[in-house]
Amino acid sequence: MIDPAPGRDAPRLHVTASTLVRHFGEWQERAARAPVYVLHHGRPRLILVGVELAATLGDGGRSDQPAAALLDPILDALDLPLLLLDGEGLIARANTAARARFGDRVTASAGVMALSQRDGGTLAAAVRRVLDGAARERVTVAVDRAPGRALGVTVEPLPEGCLLRFEDETAAMETQAAVAARDSIIAAVETTGLAALARISLRGFLVAPRPALAELLETPLPLLAATRFLDLVATTDRPLVCQSLERASGGETDEVVKAALLTNDGEELDVALSFWPIRVNGRVDEVVAAVVRRSA
Repeated sequence: MIDPAPGRDAPRLHVTASTLVRHFGEWQERAARAPVYVLHHGRPRLILVGVELAATLGDGGRSDQPAAALLDPILDALDLPLLLLDGEGLIARANTAARARFGDRVTASAGVMALSQRDGGTLAAAVRRVLDGAARERVTVAVDRAPGRALGVTVEPLPEGCLLRFEDETAAMETQAAVAARDSIIAAVETTGLAALARISLRGFLVAPRPALAELLETPLPLLAATRFLDLVATTDRPLVCQSLERASGGETDEVVKAALLTNDGEELDVALSFWPIRVNGRVDEVVAAVVRRSA
């Protein structure tokens, strides 16, 4: 990417908040030359701009804050604990997630040794190497307040200091185990040939349809992509199935619905349907449908 010169007609620089945090040093240099629009859910929400450039934008853009201070709203909007360290390796600022995780251990001008009794020295050594010119480093530290859990810490070099990004490695392993268990359960159910699972978007379309559903309906898998689930339901059964699907989309669980689905050749397949909401961060994101063949 070529950095544009600042000005009204220059193309905008865009970056997501997560990318900005991972590569703050690079984007800090760009912000010193041109405003950087920080995206949240794909839409510009904040602007990162260097102090000297802000002063050229007129009295309305004049700011005496250092560039790092302008990053505070971005850091606080992220769920990952983040620390900005100064050139001496001392904490300059901590985002909300870091303060919630470590409490008074991340006060301004504190060192990183206190973050982990067992691995504080290892973390401090990694910080020192990065401050001395090493590239990005990653270490694992024990969590004092939660025995048995571990945090992965990425130390990113900055022009004046470094950025520490903390990720719960134990949670990541637990998530992987849960996903593996879920996939095994789905595979075991679908191997029977009597049932299939389908993900349905809140707009009613199939999401990444699985081969088991295609086999059950005797329909080529590519034809199911971006298909409305209700289009697979026999006309007379659509009102009842639609009501059950809408209730699941609203977060309710429902009883089993008996209906007929249409195969690729137009034949009707008697099935039992059960819809269940998939919640992400407390909100329904999708609906999963269990499709079980009924005996004639």
